Amino acid sequence: MKTMKASLIAFGVLLACNSLAGISPVQAGEKSKDSHWPQARFEQNNYQTTSTVADVAQFMAALQKKDKLLTSYYPKTAPRSTETGQPLNAWRLASTGKDPLRVYINAGIHAGEVEGKDAMQIILRELVQGKYPEIRQAIEIVTLPTYNADGADAQDPANRRHQPNPASGVGPRENAFGIDLNRDMMKAAAANTRWMLAMYQDFQPAAVFDLHTTNGSYHGFHITYEPAWATGGDAPLQGLNRKMLTDVRATMLPRGMPTYDYGNFRYNKDKQIDGWESAFSTPNLVSNYPTLQYALGVLVESYVYRSFKERVEDNRLYVVELLRWLAANKDQVKREQIAAKARWADQWKNNDARLPLRTEMTWAETYTFDVVDPIKDAHGQIIGEKSRSKMDLPAFVAFKAVDEIRVPQGYLVDPAYAEKLRPILEAHGLKVLPGSARPKDQALMYFHETERNIAKDTFQGIFTAQIKGQWKEQAPEKRAGYTWTKETLDKALYVPLNQPLGRLGFYLLDPRSGDGLVYWGYLHAYYARGKGMWGEPPRQPILAVGSAAANHTAESVAGKPERVQE
Repeated sequence: MKTMKASLIAFGVLLACNSLAGISPVQAGEKSKDSHWPQARFEQNNYQTTSTVADVAQFMAALQKKDKLLTSYYPKTAPRSTETGQPLNAWRLASTGKDPLRVYINAGIHAGEVEGKDAMQIILRELVQGKYPEIRQAIEIVTLPTYNADGADAQDPANRRHQPNPASGVGPRENAFGIDLNRDMMKAAAANTRWMLAMYQDFQPAAVFDLHTTNGSYHGFHITYEPAWATGGDAPLQGLNRKMLTDVRATMLPRGMPTYDYGNFRYNKDKQIDGWESAFSTPNLVSNYPTLQYALGVLVESYVYRSFKERVEDNRLYVVELLRWLAANKDQVKREQIAAKARWADQWKNNDARLPLRTEMTWAETYTFDVVDPIKDAHGQIIGEKSRSKMDLPAFVAFKAVDEIRVPQGYLVDPAYAEKLRPILEAHGLKVLPGSARPKDQALMYFHETERNIAKDTFQGIFTAQIKGQWKEQAPEKRAGYTWTKETLDKALYVPLNQPLGRLGFYLLDPRSGDGLVYWGYLHAYYARGKGMWGEPPRQPILAVGSAAANHTAESVAGKPERVQE
């Protein structure tokens, strides 16, 4: 009895103290409950540091003890670490419901943009705590918060000083080899990228988020976003992708979080603002690539000039809202994915498979923007505003397909390049067959260049190659040092485009692709021959099977003999 009485007295004292402090009994209970949950390092020290690779691993290990459905995740065939030995640590949170939608969330790809990495720890803890049951029931998540594991631990206060950072600083943009991992999805030069491609094959996500921080425009949005706009993606699926983001925009605005399409103000020749425009439509970006895998993609960019703590919270709120939308629209997303694959298959049934060679930015809407005239300190951080005005501006935040062509049945890759190219093609999920499996009733097509531009400076350490031209049945060279024979044709790699990922195969292998293996230098021995290489050129390393030229039809070449030297 005395013990009970003492407990009641202690409880009354606690209530009184909480009342004086402005804390309700419910809040006190929640605080006591939360104290039993793992705290991220930045929470423990009041946001004075951002997490290292080990910090995230320690937090996740503690969180795993709270829920057996949170497990470490290792995709089949994927590298376990970067080239320098830094671990690629990912986690998988299984759904509590049946037939969930799978979502991959990437963070820390640019190690100076750290908010997503830290927000993901809070989000997973909240999901394990049961705070979003509708998400937990409908969504299964894989996340790698420290994707650029090299950069995550290379924290320095001198990095990205234009943004308010924790005292310990943040990491560099690129990996240890100077590769921007957000330009590597197609060429897959880094171990990190090969991990992600393995994740696609193993986990097969329906949506992919990539969490970033903007570089420096002055506007009024807390978050800017972009859907997966890669050239050649299925248009209705891309339309659903955009609808998701505009729906979430409408939801967040009345909650005090203005969001809009990622971009920058556009200036006319008089240096006056005359519009807002987006950035990229190339699949080498993590957020654009998903559309070629029949997934939704989201680039999430927090506003660089908000405080570190605010940016973490903005990421948390926005990612949760994206997940809520996906949970509510799970069945529609799955239907549209199935329909997109069927539309590609139907093009082949109708003998009319077509894809655009490029896209152009186009007007989407007129929108009211906040235009900020900032006051900055010596490091470029905003410390005040001279003015803030509203402008109704045309927003060029969509892309339209141009230069649409009929695609070939497939491509043959010279067997001399097989060892180099097969691992990349198969890592992307493409079916690669022996050359002997090519359709024999289709003519072999040779590429005739009309223009070749080798970059004068490197991009990602590569002198990229931009090629123009068209496919014809005649070989372009009068004489080659090595000729295509029936034996080399049979030993070649054959990549048919009449397969689910045929769109991706086209953009990897067609010489005209602005983001393919020719562009990225994998075949420079042929496409970048210089003046010092004065011997006979080798045979063309890539042939098309069946017509791929706009002025040819499959019917006009069917049944014609292969023109090879025996």
